[in-house]
Amino acid sequence: MKEIYYVYNNEAISSCIFLSILNRVENIEIARACLILPFLLDDRTVSYLTKNKEQSFSLEEIIKQQSHLFISFNKRYLSLLPVSINSLILLNKANKIIIKKELIYRKHINIENQNLGIRYNKIEDIIPKFLSIIDNYSTNDLYKILKIQL
Repeated sequence: MKEIYYVYNNEAISSCIFLSILNRVENIEIARACLILPFLLDDRTVSYLTKNKEQSFSLEEIIKQQSHLFISFNKRYLSLLPVSINSLILLNKANKIIIKKELIYRKHINIENQNLGIRYNKIEDIIPKFLSIIDNYSTNDLYKILKIQL
């Protein structure tokens, strides 16, 4: 099962997700970046956000209404942490991002109008919604709300 999970959630799609997010924000904390993949690589969460793209709600409301999506969040976080780190290192070595201290900055990024697959297109479509939800929280608050245990 772990091999299948890793093949499905790999550095290629993860790097594209990070690039897409960095096209929308100027910079992002490394700790905050590590929370992205457990949200956006979970098909159930992507489906929920797609169906409710026009609605406005807080992260707490989503967790309360869709608790089944977050029961395994810490497990997903821990499983995807190496993928997150590997993706960020690959993007840094490819000169697509700059990592300084605790922040990641974008460089010259252009992945628009690329055919990167149906799954990526679904994720790309809900990234603005995802960013609007997490934007209202500090990174520390996100880790507390999501009950991340390191």
